[in-house]
Amino acid sequence: MIPSFAVVGRSNKGKSSIVATLTENDRIAVAATPRTTTYSQGFTFQVDEKPLFTVFDTPGFEEAPTILEWLKAVPVTANERRGRVLEFYNNFQGSGQFRYECELLKPILDGASILYVADASHPYRANFESEFEILQWTGQPSLALLNQIGEGHYEADWKRALEQYFRKVLTFNAHTAWVQDRIQLIQELTFLSDDTREPLKAAARAMKRQLDNRLRDSALVLSKLIVESLRFELKIDERESTREADHSQAFLNALREHETKAQKEIAALFGFHDLNLHAVDFDLPAVDQDLFSKETWEILGLSRKELITIGTTSGAVAGGTLDAMVGGASFMVGTGIGGIVGGLGSAYLAFSEPALGGFKLGRKKRTIGPYKNPNFPWVLLDREVAFIRALLRRTHAQRGEFVSEDRQGFASSMGSKYKTRLGFIFQGIRWNVKLRSFEENLQSELTHHLLELVDKIDA
Repeated sequence: MIPSFAVVGRSNKGKSSIVATLTENDRIAVAATPRTTTYSQGFTFQVDEKPLFTVFDTPGFEEAPTILEWLKAVPVTANERRGRVLEFYNNFQGSGQFRYECELLKPILDGASILYVADASHPYRANFESEFEILQWTGQPSLALLNQIGEGHYEADWKRALEQYFRKVLTFNAHTAWVQDRIQLIQELTFLSDDTREPLKAAARAMKRQLDNRLRDSALVLSKLIVESLRFELKIDERESTREADHSQAFLNALREHETKAQKEIAALFGFHDLNLHAVDFDLPAVDQDLFSKETWEILGLSRKELITIGTTSGAVAGGTLDAMVGGASFMVGTGIGGIVGGLGSAYLAFSEPALGGFKLGRKKRTIGPYKNPNFPWVLLDREVAFIRALLRRTHAQRGEFVSEDRQGFASSMGSKYKTRLGFIFQGIRWNVKLRSFEENLQSELTHHLLELVDKIDA
């Protein structure tokens, strides 16, 4: 039997948000209005289809003082208190009276540990103590979570009170707790019960492996996106409009759709199913959400100087690779020409508009592409890494606009040797060299950098 937890407390204190965050379920109803939850419902968190723990979303307390008075009407010893709570449940369950308290007590009486949620942005009041006592009477292991909803800060008062009733008090904001915080909370819960200690330790380890696998799988999706985008060509039907502007727009729209498809795949890897990816906001100065906006290209990707340098270097490396493939018979001509072509091509295209990019309309085959601007893969890389960073920071309780808050492009912060390696890989993909190693090396490089994201965010 896997560990289970009942998230309880007053109505509208963030209980459903905590359940959504802990179980990575972005379809749990979360709202600012009271009584969104009217009955208890369990949600099980799984990794690789293996259930690890269940979290129950419950209604809020409504008549705790009256219930505590009912419980104390018959004097009982401490070892009999759980039986008295069960008696209350059996008397009133299904009667319509004390409906919400019966609902929240059910999973606890069935064996769930207690996670009591308090909003530390509001002052502590003594009338909460009847809730604490009722939960104490159940005899179940319990922990209190301070969930900061508003602007006030009354953590110290809440903590002094809660520590008298619960085994431990932790601060946990369901809207800012990224995956490492969730793993840490699961590790904290191991102390509650000897029966659940080892299963929860195993759950924490599985969550860490899952994060690693998600980043590796994201690197695979991103590498495929870059390869497909750099090699993409659009075939034009002769019967369609002959206006070049229409064809160009269709080509760019197709590339946009490639990006959206990749983002949907990556979001699904992280358990997000309802994100509006057509309204992704890359929150950078002067950058709008469009892949091909001029402002985006001026801030993301590499500078013109870097493009020229990397174009020259990667061109020379690529040329040298061709020399090696023919056993030196070219007398290093490939290296020289590759460097010159790479540098001149980058110098010319680095100054072109993102919407122009060097592609042309074939007059006979009616083909547009591939997209030639050397900054294109770097801008694409920056946008998708920013997207993944935002997913890592986002919890499944959030329902608002999806925003990437990176203030600097990822590519510009990379070391020169990494930029040169990626530039070489991009060049090989552009030249359509039929070497599997180009795609494999791209995936390997991206995996390395995405795994480093966790340490940077945690720092």
